[in-house]
Amino acid sequence: MDWLHSILNLAGLLLWVSWRTGTMPRSQPPRNLAGPTPRQGPVYRLSWIYLLMLLALLGGRAVFYNQFGPGLDWIPSMNLVLDSPHFRSDFFPRALAYSILSFGRWMVALYFCLALLVLVKPTTDSAVSWRGFLKAQFGWLGNLPPLAQCAAALAMAVGLHAVELEWMLGIGIRSHMADAVGGNYTHQIPALVLLDLRAMIYLIMTLLALYLLNSYVYFGGQAFWKTVDESGKRLLNPLRILPWETRKVDFAPIVALTIAYGLSLALTPSHLAAWLR
Repeated sequence: MDWLHSILNLAGLLLWVSWRTGTMPRSQPPRNLAGPTPRQGPVYRLSWIYLLMLLALLGGRAVFYNQFGPGLDWIPSMNLVLDSPHFRSDFFPRALAYSILSFGRWMVALYFCLALLVLVKPTTDSAVSWRGFLKAQFGWLGNLPPLAQCAAALAMAVGLHAVELEWMLGIGIRSHMADAVGGNYTHQIPALVLLDLRAMIYLIMTLLALYLLNSYVYFGGQAFWKTVDESGKRLLNPLRILPWETRKVDFAPIVALTIAYGLSLALTPSHLAAWLR
């Protein structure tokens, strides 16, 4: 069931991204004196259908978990660093909470990754569509500076975990933990946010690996590889204060990969739990 839950979360993210992408303004075609003027507006006028499908997915799978989870002896859980409380699927409010809150964590990870992509997005003319896509994912926040969008993603993560902890307490999942942690759960929120940041770190490692690959292997002039190259260069800018190039070898991507890999090992639930204790 865990693999099915992950697939449904991924499908939910695709529905969300499709909804936001559908709100992008339609690109302006070349002026044509002959013929009607093309209709203006968003790319997909009925993009809200994707949002309705997402809501139906979250509610529908909660019903599915409630009906079939007990028979499959499936007891889902969520990691809270100091504990991993279980959500008994035979109780519908808990199945619904698990369906929504677990998807919320995937959403936070998505927006941390989008915030990183906003920070390193290319400014070249070939990346106009890519910048428009990223702007559409943030809605009206896409008009703000990149650092403000990163702050919005961070605020989203903090807000989600605050709601998450209170919701669990409200449906009786974490009431038995009150004495064990002194009744105060807010100190766990920074650690939970750090766990969410691992998605950004994994994306950094992926971008750096693709940048390295594109540096030594020519894949053509496709827009994707141009975007990877420009994004990788912008990602490495903080390291350029030191000379990392020796002859024809640039060690900056390797150093950045090493740092990112070290952070991914440090930001594990066991390490964060040790820090909280």
